[in-house]
Amino acid sequence: MAGRPRFLCGVVEGFYGRPWSMEQRKLLFQWLKRWGLNCYMYAPKDELKHRLLWREPYTEHEAACMQSLIEAAQEQGVEFVFAISAGQDMVFSSAGDRLLLQQKLRQVAAMGCHSFALLFDDIDPCMCQADRDVFPSLAQAQASVANEVYRELDQPSIFLFCPTEYCSSLCSPSPSQSCYLLTLGQELLPGISVIWTGPKVVSQELSATLLEEVEGVLQRRPIIWDNLYANDYDCRRVFLGPYTGRAPGLMPRLRGLLLNPNCELQANFIPIHTLGSWFRSELGSCAHSDHAGKETAAALGDSQGPQEGSYSPQEALELALHDWVAEINRQALEPGRTPGQPSISLKGGTRLQPSTAGGQEVMPDAQPHDSVPSVADQDGPEPCSVAPGEGRKKVTSEPEKGSESRTPTGGRQSPTGDGDQLTTGSRESCEPSSALPSTAGSAQSTGTSVATETLHSPGPPMCCSNGANTSQNLPLPTSDARTGGGSSPQPPSSTQTEVSRADMPPKPPGPGACTSPGPPAPLTDEVGASPGPTAPLTPEETGSSPMALLTLEEAGSGPTVLLTPKEARTSPTAPLTPEEARFSPMASLTLGEVQMLVELFYLPYHHGPLAQHLLEHFRWLRANSLSVGVPATAPDDCEGMQWRGRAQSFQLLCAQTCRLHSHFVSSASRALLYDLHPYLWDIRNMLLAASAFVLWLDGHLLCDPDPKGTWGSCFGWCQSITAPILLGGDAEPWARRGGLFGELQALLPVGNSCDLFCHPPPLFPSSQLYLLHPLLPPDKGELYRMCQESLNCDPKVAEILAAYPDLLGDRLLGSFLSLSPEYTFVLEDEGGPCGYAAGALCAEGFLQQRDSSWLPAMRHKYPRDLGAGAPALGQDALEEALLFFHTEPPAVPLPVLRRFPSLVQLGTAPRVLDVGASRSLAICLLSALRANGSRGVFCQVSAADQQQLSFYSKLGFVALPVAWGISPGARLLGRLL
Repeated sequence: MAGRPRFLCGVVEGFYGRPWSMEQRKLLFQWLKRWGLNCYMYAPKDELKHRLLWREPYTEHEAACMQSLIEAAQEQGVEFVFAISAGQDMVFSSAGDRLLLQQKLRQVAAMGCHSFALLFDDIDPCMCQADRDVFPSLAQAQASVANEVYRELDQPSIFLFCPTEYCSSLCSPSPSQSCYLLTLGQELLPGISVIWTGPKVVSQELSATLLEEVEGVLQRRPIIWDNLYANDYDCRRVFLGPYTGRAPGLMPRLRGLLLNPNCELQANFIPIHTLGSWFRSELGSCAHSDHAGKETAAALGDSQGPQEGSYSPQEALELALHDWVAEINRQALEPGRTPGQPSISLKGGTRLQPSTAGGQEVMPDAQPHDSVPSVADQDGPEPCSVAPGEGRKKVTSEPEKGSESRTPTGGRQSPTGDGDQLTTGSRESCEPSSALPSTAGSAQSTGTSVATETLHSPGPPMCCSNGANTSQNLPLPTSDARTGGGSSPQPPSSTQTEVSRADMPPKPPGPGACTSPGPPAPLTDEVGASPGPTAPLTPEETGSSPMALLTLEEAGSGPTVLLTPKEARTSPTAPLTPEEARFSPMASLTLGEVQMLVELFYLPYHHGPLAQHLLEHFRWLRANSLSVGVPATAPDDCEGMQWRGRAQSFQLLCAQTCRLHSHFVSSASRALLYDLHPYLWDIRNMLLAASAFVLWLDGHLLCDPDPKGTWGSCFGWCQSITAPILLGGDAEPWARRGGLFGELQALLPVGNSCDLFCHPPPLFPSSQLYLLHPLLPPDKGELYRMCQESLNCDPKVAEILAAYPDLLGDRLLGSFLSLSPEYTFVLEDEGGPCGYAAGALCAEGFLQQRDSSWLPAMRHKYPRDLGAGAPALGQDALEEALLFFHTEPPAVPLPVLRRFPSLVQLGTAPRVLDVGASRSLAICLLSALRANGSRGVFCQVSAADQQQLSFYSKLGFVALPVAWGISPGARLLGRLL
């Protein structure tokens, strides 16, 4: 060929899981053109006719869809590379298989495709006997097939080959000594380019030195398949940070670089945007040394941003953030929707089934809708972008490192179209699913009816509303859902919809906000990594901390201050609440909020500043928690005051992130919401639990000098089985399961049981704002009122309850609030308390005290004949409560008390629709009991209550083979901690 072929830079759709829809791919082509990228490779692992059924030709309809896609790429100036994975079951020596492969590729070539790829990655390296009889090695068999296909297609200018050993870690013993790679280098025709991922499947760095070695072995410059952002190996991780970890000056050593991104298309705006910045920077560097060949001048002509000097990930991130904010807020302007209205409007007045500790999914009325983001979502005009050099400031930092992987596990996916998608394989969800009854109601906003927007699940229906209400066999009865009584709208104090200054983005609200994305923090390999157990912040560190820790005077010597719901709603450190957003002209997501989102989900090997601050605070608070334990130290102890100051800062950060979740649900477009909400929902739930647990530590942690059952031994026990956190730095990122979510959960006393808290995200996201905290003195009355308001009853029963307003509250919660208040947590929404989790550390002593002193007092307070009368609505609940007070309780079997020494009980109001809030309640309570030495818990449920049984089973509870209770249908469930 005359001259050097152009450098390919773009995206490969090469992940496992649900493929993108045709409309999503066409949106991707627009992005590629906008940011100066030039290539797209079609290689979705779970598209049936790409891999599993590769021999089958496309049907007429499928061929028309594929041709439309190829033409759409060409219209945007994007090179379309069609890839096929035939290596799983191909017989290389079979003339029939070779013919079928060639026919398949000729069919695609007839559609207008000129570039192709053969992929032999992630297959068994052993050949069948028929192939071993013909070929001396796998490399020669694959090279023979590739060369034949290459010639059959008239030697296209772009023909890629992915080897089975596609990274250094898969080579034996090394790339330079791999017989497989050496043979490929010798046998493959010179016009065939070879794909390479770097030192690992997910390479933390790419350097010219390493690529030199590969080029020497393959006798050609490789093309990089970059897994930096692929998240198909962990359904709890998504990566939104800037493209980084690739040394400057790589282009002369490469044929091209294709990014294998997040499974969720909308999550890839910043990754692809910053890839474009990297490409332009590399082109600019090559232009001066005349290495870029034919395309340099043309590619530089239409690009944005800096074009000279080395690539700066932070500078590229700032530019991408500005553009993404504009894009997000443009997409939010869907037909019939204005900024500030939630993407999903749940209709009010819902009636739920009783006993719903896990909440229920609410199904809106059926109406015409689309299951994919509308064309208005995706194909509208380009957003207003920041001019080159405008709205940015120079940020110097060390390059971050990160990469991703191709492993056969599916991540969360965005919705795809029904009519334009090629036949795809089934994809199992990474979470268990269940179906529960659903209801519909009506919703209104400011007196005007709001049309409900229905959304389709990206996969099979995943209703996760499983629940439990009480361990004493009395459900919270059903009533009309109580509407949330939010505070009156207030003007925002710290959030903005636009950049106020061209050279500096606004700070994210709250402590820990940064004026610009700071240097990334590498993932640690130790649960208790810095700061150390006995390393409190120095005064200098306190004053300079970006988290703005409270001073000792501000913290005081009392317990950690809890934000009340009213304070949380009006706090200037947090984004707007849904109520404020609906009435605010500044309801769109701000630059600061989008930056927070990126910092929570940064890169596989690095946390963003916000995520790192959360982890550092939680680690330090955990390591120094004995300074606020029981028995308490001196009231003026500086360590205790410092601990409380840092706990307050951690609480504010958690509240800030919870508000981000609420505002995101209210403001994001449907496409963006479906792609990113599951990840943000997970973090929100974990921070609800972590924040409440930190509040509980102050004054409730037992400082027993006996090492058995103490806080220190608890965490030593947790660390010993949290293997992914303890792996070395050479581990692939899938070894660190869960990212920020997994590291936060590993810091809890029950963190080893991360897989026991798996609930699918809600099918219909809710912007409801929740607070979770230990029991406070005013909470008793509110909880009792919640119990009574939850009961639909006849006027006669209501009259009795009016005379005895504490009856239902005493039945459900009275014994715990009187005898074990230190193990009670309260869930609040904007209407007040809406759930509780109560427990007793020593169930044996608790039950003895209940039977000997508390129950006699209840018998005196509530006469036995109080519930006598004709059957009426609510009469059964009244009679059950009185029966509980006046019947001698059965003894819990001694083996149960020895193996499961603690008693727990959970309950939520019917209006709690979010199973994540109930899960957070459970995590708090179990963590508190485990921290003070409990090794097991039990509860009682009715055998007929399937919602309770399902909810507790997902928390790791199992039915115990013993009978207990007044009713033969009562069951004991137990769980080891």
